[in-house]
Amino acid sequence: MSDICFPRHSKQLTLSTKNTYGYVHIPPLEPSTSTVLFLHGFPSSCYDWRHQIKFFSNQGYGVLAPDLLGYGGTSKPASVLEYRTKRMAGEMREILKHEKLGKVHAVSHDTGSILLSRMADYHPELLLSCTFLAVPYSKPADHFDLEAINAMTKNIMGKEKFGYLNFFIEENAGQLIDEHSDSFFTVFYPEDPAIWNDHVGPTGALKAWLRSDHQAELASFITEEVIILYQFNPKLSQDLTLQERTIHQKIMEGHHKSALNWYRMLVSNLNEEDEREACLSGKLSLPVLILNPAPGSSLGPNIEEAMRAVAENLTFHEVHTHGHWLQLEARNEVNAALKKFIQACDVALSKS
Repeated sequence: MSDICFPRHSKQLTLSTKNTYGYVHIPPLEPSTSTVLFLHGFPSSCYDWRHQIKFFSNQGYGVLAPDLLGYGGTSKPASVLEYRTKRMAGEMREILKHEKLGKVHAVSHDTGSILLSRMADYHPELLLSCTFLAVPYSKPADHFDLEAINAMTKNIMGKEKFGYLNFFIEENAGQLIDEHSDSFFTVFYPEDPAIWNDHVGPTGALKAWLRSDHQAELASFITEEVIILYQFNPKLSQDLTLQERTIHQKIMEGHHKSALNWYRMLVSNLNEEDEREACLSGKLSLPVLILNPAPGSSLGPNIEEAMRAVAENLTFHEVHTHGHWLQLEARNEVNAALKKFIQACDVALSKS
């Protein structure tokens, strides 16, 4: 959350849609230096980009990292229709225009990649490049059939991969997550990412995990600072100050219901009509970087092949981790790959 994690650089802006966004904005050291836009996923906030924000701002780049709709210091509308990607892409455009940023290099993770995909389709004029972490570009107007996808992954892998989405779209899912937030945090940031194969992917597994209040071993990249900020570890609760308890309340507690609207939009295919009407090409002419976990991770083996069919200028890089949280677990490798890619893009643009 921007005003908690980066108070010196935190801003708020109420847009024409009446939604208010909280975001981190650090101007570039030199006016000619580019800015990097970071779009987080679930269950998160701009805080998940803390290592990239620090790295790129120290390198002289500008940084813009919003809490996306439904998260952190940003509005949390109840209506699922507020979370249409066309609408949210327009909100990103309005923020960029307000900050007079022009074109930016955009970097996304997880569900943030859905938003970046549509930004690239609806507003390519805003972007110098696109980078997708863990979740690649998604084609516009592709019908999302959850039942068919789960059947396919079960047939291929022996287990469903996206069964948790059946739980996420339930009316009371956010409440159950809030009631067992420590259990949820440990299974979403586990030391062993393979735990998702048994306790997240199969239908009903995540709900059963939460109702039993199971605890996984937290990932080593989750520092004590993060545990305190999220306050999901009950062993720490007696030692936390009132201010630290307030920090936890502001970041995710009570906000899961609104954040889950991103998945309700996806599963309900409520973006499909907008995308068909806009006749989006589903092709990317700007430079694209895909950052994936190492081979053998939960991602399928054909990501690079599929992306080369839609991206004219593709760079594909695998980092040395098998987990989902590349920007946290492999922070130095991610930062180095991002910097190399962005520098190459800027050099090419300066010569064109």
